[in-house]
Amino acid sequence: MTYATYAISCHCGAIHARFRRDETDETLVAWDCNCSDCAMRRNVHFMVRGEDLWLVLNADDRSESTTPEARRSYEENTILYQWGTKTAVRRFCKTCGVLPFYVPRSNPDGFGVTLACVDWGDDGAPAVEVRNYDGVNWEKSHAETGIAEQTAAKRH
Repeated sequence: MTYATYAISCHCGAIHARFRRDETDETLVAWDCNCSDCAMRRNVHFMVRGEDLWLVLNADDRSESTTPEARRSYEENTILYQWGTKTAVRRFCKTCGVLPFYVPRSNPDGFGVTLACVDWGDDGAPAVEVRNYDGVNWEKSHAETGIAEQTAAKRH
C-alpha cells in the first residue's frame, strides 16, 4: 500500500487535521446523505479509519499523531452538537461554523471528512464516486450500502 497525507481545515483555519489515504484506492467513495443534518449542510463526505486521522495545531504542523496541544486547541475552538442517538460526534468551529470532519453514526470507529474541506495539494483530488445514503431510512441504508466496511481494519 502507498499512503499519502492530506490536510483538512475549516473555513477560518481554526481547526486543522491531517489524514492518510491509501493511494492504491484509485476512486474515493463519498456519500451524499439526506438525513436532516447532512441535507441542510449539503455535507458530501467520505470515510477515514480512526487511526488514519489526527489533529494538528495549524497548516504548518507536520505532526503524525494528535498532540495534547492540538487536542486542547480543537476542543477550545469547537462546539459539540449531538442529537438523536447521540452516537455521532459533531464539533463545529466556533468561529466559522464549518464541520470539517466528525465521528458519524454509521462509522463510530472512524471519521466522516467533508469533501470540500480537504486540501488535496498540487495533484488535485482523486476521482470521486458520490453515492447516495438514505439517512431518512438510516437502518435500511446502513445495512444495504456497506458504509461501515469503509472504516473497518484492512486486511494486508
